[in-house]
Amino acid sequence: MIHFTPEEKNLILAAIQYEKEIQDKADDEEIDYVEEIEEEIQRENVFISRRNIDSIGIYLGHLLDKADQYNNAEVLSLESKLDDLSNLP
Repeated sequence: MIHFTPEEKNLILAAIQYEKEIQDKADDEEIDYVEEIEEEIQRENVFISRRNIDSIGIYLGHLLDKADQYNNAEVLSLESKLDDLSNLP
């Protein structure tokens, strides 16, 4: 189980929303994958795979281009947390 603060969850959900907008023209399988991650993040007890963690890290990268809307330090801190989780044995 992974614990995310409400602020971290909000950043992740914002990144997922942006990814869904990008994937709007993608195939249904990719959209379903993004929506599965979104559903899991909204739960109180988050159980996600290493692949999901890596995907979220990629999605968060889009928020760095929106520094006027999101605090880059918070985004980078969350990316670092996800990298640490992904690198666990």
